[in-house]
Amino acid sequence: MSRFLLTLGDQDLILNDRYLKIRDTVILADLHLGKTMHFRKAGMPIPPEARDADQRNLMALMEKETPSTVIVLGDLFHSVSNSECDELAMITSQFPSVNFELVLGNHDILDPSIYRSIDFQTSQSKQIGQLILTHEPQLEVMAGQINLHGHIHPGIRLIGRGRQSMLFPCFYLSGQHFCLPAFGALTGLMKTKPAKGDRVFAILDGEVAQVF
Repeated sequence: MSRFLLTLGDQDLILNDRYLKIRDTVILADLHLGKTMHFRKAGMPIPPEARDADQRNLMALMEKETPSTVIVLGDLFHSVSNSECDELAMITSQFPSVNFELVLGNHDILDPSIYRSIDFQTSQSKQIGQLILTHEPQLEVMAGQINLHGHIHPGIRLIGRGRQSMLFPCFYLSGQHFCLPAFGALTGLMKTKPAKGDRVFAILDGEVAQVF
């Protein structure tokens, strides 16, 4: 798997498949755990393996990266509490030395006690050096700072030589805003339209490559 080293402000970020790492801290966004159950309750046929994909991917990330801290930039769960809470608790309980933090997003509507019960501390925002971590992009960012956020689920459409095209998840840097891809498997993608000076880092079969 190819990683990409990017320096933003006073921090070195290692971009990976749908998450990034700063020293021994892993940062990801928009898991939307429980979304498959939400779809199935609405009568949409979702295969059982899709429901387990996010938990498997999160567990694989923990075993591979051995972080001291995991920060989720919002939308940990998709809606109300369900069995995903218990399943996530089974994962966090296996890593008692890891500090789990949730920067609250618009879907994070559960009682704070529920997040504490699965070992997550919550906040509205967090700062790492010159990086300001939020769920939604901030309207104003102070000079010298960069806003790391999720919420948008960015994707980039790439066109092949035969004019075929595909939409890929990506990291998207525009001015003082750096948007992370959604970690969840069934979150969908919002197609980005890079402007002059923007930088886009696409995730292509697990490889991270700068495409703009």
